[in-house]
Order: sequence, then structure tokens, then C-alpha cells
Amino acid sequence: MRTEREGIFVPPLTFARLDYSQDFEKADVAILGMPFDCGNHPTRLGARLGPNAIREQSILTLELIEDAAPDPLEHLKVVDAGDVNFGSGGLAHIHTFYDRAERAMREILSKNCVPVTLGGDGAVALPQLRAVARKYPDLAVIHFDAHTDTYPLRGNDHYDNATPFTHAAKEGLIDLPASVHVGARAPVNAKASIEFTRDLGYRVLPWSEIAEIPSADAVAKIRENLEGKPIYLCFDMDFFDPSVAPGVATPTPGGPTAYHGLELLRGLAGLSIVACDINTVSPPYDQSGITAQLAATVVMEAINLIPR
Repeated sequence: MRTEREGIFVPPLTFARLDYSQDFEKADVAILGMPFDCGNHPTRLGARLGPNAIREQSILTLELIEDAAPDPLEHLKVVDAGDVNFGSGGLAHIHTFYDRAERAMREILSKNCVPVTLGGDGAVALPQLRAVARKYPDLAVIHFDAHTDTYPLRGNDHYDNATPFTHAAKEGLIDLPASVHVGARAPVNAKASIEFTRDLGYRVLPWSEIAEIPSADAVAKIRENLEGKPIYLCFDMDFFDPSVAPGVATPTPGGPTAYHGLELLRGLAGLSIVACDINTVSPPYDQSGITAQLAATVVMEAINLIPR
């Protein structure tokens, strides 16, 4: 007979070299798939397939990391907990997914294990923020993305991939002045969304403000007000330029190279990362697999930021 807890998770193709386990008391970090997208994108669907695409490409990523130092998997016990299971509710039932995702996150966090999630589109951030904020009331956010995902609501039940950080602000989940959105840029209504995001209380570092300055200076801007704060790290893969990450939900030209983006991520070392969210890989538009492989690299770089 299945227990309620068993119904939260479904087994995946595991991230390379990791055990499939929900024994979170014996783990430092748990990978968790969030196979969900809202299904309302005007031209691109498929981010729900992202978790296993990242896992597939992790095989090569892990082989490369074995030749590097330090290998984060030597210093942390990391498991793959599987995917959030929201049954056959489908894309129309976003609140069903939100409930299951939050429960899965709370299960991991309750054992003092750090969740590292694989999306899914940007909508997957909200249930994670609800769960993490419950454990860390003074939570701050670092959000790498070509968009702020903080757009005006059309009504009280407007929940989608464009509004998770709008709801997070209205629900009082995070420390807004400490939190920062990094990388917003045109042509997707950037000026209006940046102004709205700032009006809610967030810091915003548009890509135009940090693209031409040294990485160390950009990192210093990102880290302002974040020292000592528990941090939810959200990394949307369309932060990168589509020349290096074409397989995303909303490719936005003019972003960083893989080298530049990873340099900014590595610059967060020493901060208190308590949860990580890597999202928006869309495999139907990633025939060569380079976006998923880069996402697997981001996963490993994010794990390397988690305090030992």
C-alpha cells in the first residue's frame, strides 16, 4: 500500500553518479525534478521535459568534473530524489502542482537537506519560495534571468511563469530590498517590467548595466545586502545568450556567453545558499543538447556554492 509520502515523488533517470533516494537525513543535497510548464507560451512548449534532459546531459558533465578540483560530490552527499509527482492533473491544474511541489520541498528541507531543483518553466519558483520561506523567514533571492518574472497580475488568480516573484512579493515571502534580479534585457518589454519590479521593492541589475564591467565588479553589485542572508538561488537558462543556450522557453538575444555567466555564478561563493532552482530548459528546441548540458554544468556549479 502506497503511503502519502511515497506519492510525492516519482523515480527519474537519475542525475549521473547519484543514488536515487528520499533518505534526506543522510544527504546534504537533494536533486528534485519539477516537470511542469504552464502550457500557455505563444510559440514554445516543452520545459516540462527539462529535468530528464538535464539528467541525460549530466553524464558528460560529471565525467568532465571528475578531472577538475574540487569535485563537489566528494565533499557533499548528494542524492536524486526524483520528480514531483502531480499525477494526471495536467497543465491546467497549476495549483495541484504547486501543492505537490511545496510538499516535496518541505519534506527535503525538514531534514536540513538543501534542495536543488530542475525545471520546468519559471512558474516552478513560487511553490519553492513558499516552502523555503517557511524555514527561512528572512530569505533573500538572487534571480539570474533575461526577464524579471515579476509582471503585473491580471487578476487574483493569475499564476504563470511571468508572475512567481510578483506573488512572492505580495505574499511577503522574501526580503525584497536584499533580493536582486540579474540580467533583464530587451526586446521583451524590459523597461516596463524593470520599473514594475523595482516599484515592488526588488533590486534589478539589467544586463546593460553589468555587461561591460569586470565580472568582479558585477559580482560585487549582486552581493550587495546579501552577506549573512539565507539565499534562494534561481537560475533561468535564458539568462545566457541563445547562441549558447538555444533550447529555452523564451530565448532573448544579447545575453552573456557561457564563460561570462558561469563566472558570475562562481562569484557567489561564500554566500549562504539554502536552495537552488535551475529552470526553463526546453528540449524540443535543444536538438544538440547544448542547453541541457550547460544547465547540468550550472547545477554542479550551484552545488559547489552550497556550504560544506
